[in-house]
This record gives sequence, structure tokens and C-alpha cells, in this order.
Amino acid sequence: MKQLLTILTLSVWIPFVGISQETMSVEDAIAIAMKHNYDIKLADNSLLQAENNKSIYNTGFLPTVTASANGKYSNSDAVITTQTGQENTINGIETKGYGGSVGLNYILYNGGSRKFQYDKLKIMYDLSDAQKQIQIENTLIDVYTNFYNVARGQEQKATLIEAFGISKERLERVTVQQQYGKKTQLDILNAKVDANRDSINLLNAGVALENNRRNLNFLLGREINTSFETSKEVVLEENLSYTVLLGQLKSNNNSLKQIEINKTISQQDLSINQAGWLPSVSTSISYGLNYSDNGPAGFLAVQQTTGLNSGLNLSWTVFDGGSTKVRVQNAKINLKTQELNKQKLQLNLENQLAKFWAEYNTQKAIIENEKINIEISNQNFLKSKELFNLGRATSLDFRQAQLNLVNTKLNLLNAKYNAKIAELQLKKFAGLLK
Repeated sequence: MKQLLTILTLSVWIPFVGISQETMSVEDAIAIAMKHNYDIKLADNSLLQAENNKSIYNTGFLPTVTASANGKYSNSDAVITTQTGQENTINGIETKGYGGSVGLNYILYNGGSRKFQYDKLKIMYDLSDAQKQIQIENTLIDVYTNFYNVARGQEQKATLIEAFGISKERLERVTVQQQYGKKTQLDILNAKVDANRDSINLLNAGVALENNRRNLNFLLGREINTSFETSKEVVLEENLSYTVLLGQLKSNNNSLKQIEINKTISQQDLSINQAGWLPSVSTSISYGLNYSDNGPAGFLAVQQTTGLNSGLNLSWTVFDGGSTKVRVQNAKINLKTQELNKQKLQLNLENQLAKFWAEYNTQKAIIENEKINIEISNQNFLKSKELFNLGRATSLDFRQAQLNLVNTKLNLLNAKYNAKIAELQLKKFAGLLK
């Protein structure tokens, strides 16, 4: 009995922890996630890197300019023998010199590889943008799902609190009736078992609700134990059309856009590798200054040169052992692979869309049926309760009527939220999720 009282106390206390919490709408949750979700922040950073990579400074279209300088000094002794055999010794010969140059190098043509690389970098930016959109969609669907799981949990807990209250009332009633000989000890034991079971269901529902709250807080990028309540309003969109959704999937789905971009990148890789068969032409221009003081032992005492130098270079790898040919062949195969991946992905997406469409319509049908079942179950419960209080219905009959009503309410809740989540999944596949 002591354990039962402990569970009952916990069951009553847990549902009311967090009174005066903030009430969050689904729009609030989405707005917070868009600002603070870590996966979205990471996707933003990847997009910034891709933007840097497509800069003209990373393309090879600009020339390279180099500057160099040098200096030297020496102090040495020398023995000089002339052609006539005369030998002279010179001590402390100083020589010194310095020089510098500025040069510009530029690739005029390298088979078009530079242009193809630049185009690829711009496409890589588009790929990063598509990947960011996919990450946003995945985050949004996770936020929606966890938000509605919290809302579902709140309503489930309210239903279980009501069921627990009925079980407590029944336990109290049969305890009093047993004192007057109208109920047996077996009736009390059955009532205690049912109340205990309802309290455990309530505890489990509370734990599940708190876990969903923590999951949502994580997605919102905030302290996971932040307390809040969610709004429970669920409005289903009634004008969804499978044909329209399928058409929007083919034109708007970000995963399809991503794989189309990958296909374009493969085409660029093919062009880059084919450029290996063509020559490369480059030019260089430099201006330099050199000064040299050769000392008394040098043929020239002082030498200074300044001037402009330029040149044009052509390089053509006539045969590289076949490596370029292999790269081109692999690039062509990769291009075909990307096309197969696109066809496979599109078929898979259409399959997923059909599944969620069936789920969406099934849950909507269940909602309508469960609404009717709730009316019937409620009437049955009220009648069973009346008969039980009059002693004309058994505990088993009363309990079964109670369970029917509770389960019907829970089924309606599940159908309502399952339908909403299926609707959001449909919008995600169609590229309409916001």
C-alpha cells in the first residue's frame, strides 16, 4: 500500500511540474531553430567556404607577381700569376654586390582547364547551397515532429490524468462500499491494481514527454532542460493533391536538385580531364637590377645591369603514358553513374511520397472514425459508471468501459498528430516545407 501511495503521489506531482511555463507555438519553434540550430549554422559555414572558393582569387585567372632581392659581400686574399709568370699577392680584397627583380607570370591558355575549374567552383557553390537547403528541410521536419510529439504527449498526459482520477475515485468508492459489505476485498485489490497501472502509465507518459521536450530544446540550440508548453492546435490542410505534389517533387525537391548539380560537376570534371590533351601557353615579364663591385682583382671593377626581360613559353605533353585517357574514361563513367543515381533517387522519392500520401489519408479516415467512437465510448462509460455506482455492473465491466474510452481518446490523438506529421513529410518531399 505504501508503494502504491508513493506512485500515486508521483503521478499527481509530475503532471503539474512546470506550471507557468512559456507556451510555444510551432512558428516560434521554427523561428528559434532557424537562428540557433547547430546543423544550420554548420551548413552556413560550409556555404561561406564555397563562396570563398569561387572567388576570382581562387581561379588562376589572375597573374602571379613575384619580387626578389639579393646581396653579397666578401673579403679575401688572392695570389695572382700573370701570363709572363709574374706573381702578385693582394690582401683584403673586398667584393660586394646586390640585385633585385620584379616579375609577372601569366598562363595564357591551358587547354581550357582554368575556365572549367572556375565553372566547377561556381557549381560547387550551388551544391553547397542545395545541401544547406536540404539541411534546413531536415531540421525543420525534425522540429515539427518533436514539437507535435510534445503536444501529443501533453494531451496524452491530460487523458491519462483523467483516467487516473477515475481509478482513484473507484478505489475510494469500493473501499467505502467494502466497509458496508457491498464490495469484497477482491474488488479493492482489483481497484488498487487498476489505479496502480494507470499511475505507471502516467509516469511513463511524463518521462516520454520530458524526453521529447529535451529533444526539441536540442534542435532549438538551447539549454535542454528549458521548461515550456506547446500549443495544441493542429490544422490539417484539406486541399492537398497527390498529382500536384508529385509534379512539385519533380521540380522542387532539393535532393533531386543536388544530384542534378552533381551531374553537372561530373560534366565539368570530364572537360577538365580532356583539357590534359591540349597545350599550355604562358608568358613572363620581369624587370631587374644587378650591381657588382669586383674589387681590384676583377677584370671589371664595377658592373651594373638593368633591364626588362620577357618570354613566351609553350608546353605540350604529347604522351603521358595514358593517364589522361584513363581519367577521361573514368569521368565518362562517373557521368553515367550520376544519371543512374538521379533515376534511382527520383523513383525512391516517388515511392516515399506515395507511402506518406497513403499514411496521410489513412490517418484522416481514422480521425473521423475515432470521433464517432469517442461519442459511443463516452456514452458507454457514463452508463457503466452509473450502473457500477448502483452495484449493477461489475468492476470488470466498469474497467473495460473506462479503458475503451481512454484508448479511443489516445487513438484520436495519435491519428491527429500522425496525419499532421505525414502532411509535413509530403510538403518536404515536394519542396514546400517552410
